[in-house]
Parts: sequence; C-alpha cells; structure tokens
Amino acid sequence: MLHLVEEARANLADQYDYAPIGFLTLDAQGCVREVNVTAARLLGRERVQLIGMPFLSHIARGHWKEFLHHMSECRRRPTVVVSDLDLRARDRRTLHVELRSVPVLDARRDETVYRTAMTEIGERLRVAQALEESERRHRDMVESSPDGIFIQSDGVIVFANRVALDLCGVKEVADLHGRELTGLLRPAYRQSVASLLVQVATGRETPSMEVKIERGSGTPVHVELAARNFHFEGEPAVLVMARDITPRKIAERHVLAISERERRAFGRDLHDSICQSLMGTACLAEALRNKLRKSGLPAASDAEEIGRVARQCLDEARNMARGLCPVAMEKSGLVTALHELTAEVARHTRIECLLECDESLAIGDPNVATNLYRITQEAVSNAIKHGRARSVLIRLAAGHGRPRPDHAPGAG
Repeated sequence: MLHLVEEARANLADQYDYAPIGFLTLDAQGCVREVNVTAARLLGRERVQLIGMPFLSHIARGHWKEFLHHMSECRRRPTVVVSDLDLRARDRRTLHVELRSVPVLDARRDETVYRTAMTEIGERLRVAQALEESERRHRDMVESSPDGIFIQSDGVIVFANRVALDLCGVKEVADLHGRELTGLLRPAYRQSVASLLVQVATGRETPSMEVKIERGSGTPVHVELAARNFHFEGEPAVLVMARDITPRKIAERHVLAISERERRAFGRDLHDSICQSLMGTACLAEALRNKLRKSGLPAASDAEEIGRVARQCLDEARNMARGLCPVAMEKSGLVTALHELTAEVARHTRIECLLECDESLAIGDPNVATNLYRITQEAVSNAIKHGRARSVLIRLAAGHGRPRPDHAPGAG
C-alpha cells in the first residue's frame, strides 16, 4: 500500500513539473518558494537558482507596478487574481505571460502562500492584435465606402456609416439607432423594401431596388438599395448598401429632355416644311387635273393619281408629326392629343378605342404631359399587338393631385 502511495506521489510530481503551464509558489513578499520545470524553462534558469529569488527581478521594468499591484491584490482578496505582465528572460527575451494566483495556507510554515499559474500568451496577443488590426481596416473600409451602409438586426438599425448618415440628413449614429430602415423611406417604397428585407433575412438572393430616402430636410434622395444576409456581433442581421443615384437621375432627366426637344423640333419641322410642301403638291396636282380634264386630255387621270398619292403622303407625314410632337404647349394639349390618338387607333386598326377623362383636366408641365402621352401610346400599342384586344378604354384621372393614365381590366 505504501508503495502505491509513493508511486502516485511520484506521478503527481511529474505532472506538476512537466505540465504545459508554468507553476510556482510565491510567499507574501513575492519570493519564489516552489517552481516547476516549465516555469524554470520559461525564465531561462535552473530551478535551484530560482528558489528564494524575488520574482520581481524577472519582471520587465515597465511592468513592476503591475506585479506589485498583483501581489497587493493577492494579499487583500481571497479569490483568484489575474494579471498580464511582461517577463524578462535570462537571454533578454521578453515574454508575455498571464499570472493567475490564488492564496492557500502552507500548513508546514503556518503562513499564506500564493499558488500561481504562469501561461505564455504571446501567441494569443499576436492573434488579438492581428484581429484588432483586421477590424480596424474593415472599419476604415466601411467608413471610407462611397456607399451608405446600414446594418439592421431584429428589425432595427444597429449600425450606419458616415455616408448613410449624410443620406438621411442626420449627424450622429444615435439618431438612427433603434429605428426601422423602412421608416427612412418615402411611404410608397416602404412595403416593397420591407418585403425585400424579409427575403434577404431568409437567405434568398434579391435584385437591387431604386427607392427614395426621406432626408431630414424633406428633400428626397434617390438611392439604389442592395441587401444581403449578414451577421453582426454574432447575431443574424441584414447588410443594406445604399448608393446615391441622384446625379444619375438628374442626368437621365436631362438626356430625356434633350431627346424630347429634338423629337419636338423634328416634328415641328416635319409639319412646317414637308407637310406644307405635300399640301402644295396636292393642290397643284388637283389644278393640273382640272386643266387637263377641260382640255379632254387622258393625262388628267395621271394628275389625279399624283394628287391622291400626295394627300396620302400628307396624311402619313401629319401622323408622324403628331407622334413626334403630340402635346401642344397649352395646358389642354394632353386631352386633345389623347382624343387624336384614339381616333387614329380606331381609323387604322378598326378596333374601338375610347377615352374617358375630365375635359377640363389641366397639366402645366409639357414634359409631364408628353411622358403621360408616351406611356398611354405604348400601353395601347401593347394591348393591340400582344393582348389581341377587341376594344381599348383609356381613363385619365387625377390621383393625389397628379394625372394618372389607366386602362379598363380585360379591355386590353
């Protein structure tokens, strides 16, 4: 039995000496009472050299105060005391270690000593520093991004970069924290964006979407939203990127305005020059026909055919002119143009085409009137070509103070 006890004691001693962690015992003055092989190896000295030495002599000068505070806390508290310190090894290497001390009673001397575990944490610190550097780079990238970046978790905004703050017209992140992203948008876009966020949260791929953010000043900002599934601080979230496309929208409007001006100019030129020339040609052909008919010459029929072709060309040129410049500058131009459109559709397609609208409806902006005409023109064309409509009904009504073209369901 005594043999087994001695064997167990020897095994415990070996485990203590060759443990992967350095173990040492310090007295109340911070001197080494016991030390295992691993701790001696870390310090670069023999065990017998360390016994009785002040452990402070192995501490890097810049960390003396931390070690003295560590010992003071050990004497004051009956619990575990943890400190990170730099040691100075015999070969002048600096070791980053964690000291974890707990007070125990030494029954042999009837005094309190401090069992201390010493763990080298150099690799852990290097990993932590690398992680911190990586996080700093990512923060810099996010803050320097030309796009606004929002992170929404549990339905509310938990992060926004500087560009996102500018898009929303606020100065501090706290002004957005806890708010719903959809609450920043114009009401017309909230439902579609809410649906987008739900789809992204479930892992579905979604296309980008153009919306308007309601800036604090009341001025809307055109943005393109793209969202993806994300994790923020370990929790599921949605990352939303918002790109300001206001300059692009302004440029598009300018291009469209220039294109429309060119179309209008060409339509007016077509009406004022070619149509007038064709009208003159038709009149001359009619006069020539009458003269030849009085003379009894057979060429009168040829002159009549010339007049017929000229008038046919005149009608086609007028229709082209109306298509290029359909809406006059006066406020009633849209209603008049739509009446002409329905008449032209009925005449050329033999399909009933009707217009229902308030004849007194006034539109002050000719660009808006022209765009509404183009939309209606395209809708009617699609109804006839692709819907095989037997009749087409166009309704022009004002919704929320704005004209709105519509078509009857089932009518094409």
